[in-house]
Amino acid sequence: MNFDRDAWTFDCEPTLKDSQVLEFCREGYLLLRGVVPDEINQKTCAYLEGRLEAQPCWRPAGWTDEEITRVRASHEPSTLFLEDWFIEHVLLNAQLIGIMRSLLGARVGLPVLASHHATECPQGPQGWHHDADHVFGPELEFVEVFYFPQDTPDELGPTEIAPGTHIGHHSHDIDETRLLASGPAGTLGIHHQSILHRRAASTATGMRHMLKYNYWRTTPPVKDWIDEPGLDPATAFYGGHNTARFTAHMFWWLCGKGDDFHIIGGQGWPWRSDQQVGPSYGYGRTRGYLPDWRRNNPDGYSR
Repeated sequence: MNFDRDAWTFDCEPTLKDSQVLEFCREGYLLLRGVVPDEINQKTCAYLEGRLEAQPCWRPAGWTDEEITRVRASHEPSTLFLEDWFIEHVLLNAQLIGIMRSLLGARVGLPVLASHHATECPQGPQGWHHDADHVFGPELEFVEVFYFPQDTPDELGPTEIAPGTHIGHHSHDIDETRLLASGPAGTLGIHHQSILHRRAASTATGMRHMLKYNYWRTTPPVKDWIDEPGLDPATAFYGGHNTARFTAHMFWWLCGKGDDFHIIGGQGWPWRSDQQVGPSYGYGRTRGYLPDWRRNNPDGYSR
């Protein structure tokens, strides 16, 4: 792994295979449960609760001790990114960085802003929502990560995710439940920033810390993750009706082939069924339609 502190980027070998990248395009999330060491989780909680002295290993230009104190005490304690132990074990977590490299290409941009979602439990469920400034489209220019530094079982109200809702606007009633991203201390969630989510209801007593931040793309997309010979893009599973076209479009964009993506609609590729007797028509077309990510057309397609 190559960490460039001045450019605030890193590079390493990608670790995802074709099917795992496709899964992210289809579902909109991946979970790494308990991957941050316990010592680091404890230090993070102590830092957030003011029990650990700040010892920045670098400072943004012009930042004084007073500025570091101000930012640390805010709901966006991005001064954590100045601590060498947090950089090494959380931002550059060994299991996380290969995934970020697979999804965002070479020289991944590191987070610049942390959001701290602290909740004194028990609490009722938050309303379902897409985050502010979300963008629906095939382009994956950044990926959001959340970090639970303490054990976060279902009873402590982990982040709740509605898989597959990153491809367009969705709404759920507050009583609807989906996937709970619960896990032991050191759990990292990786998700498309536009996915529908919320803080789940909690019944236990205690403080639930959660940090959220983004990694960034700095290079054009190109398929350079781990090649999986057994995956045929002509027959791969991209999802059901009204979703497969968006998944395939995102996957093609990540492969650096977004400008070559065309579909014919109907029962054509990328839709498929286990009941069909032959491959779907339309794979590899040089003319056709694009999915309408903005939902401006009743049929869901655009040129």
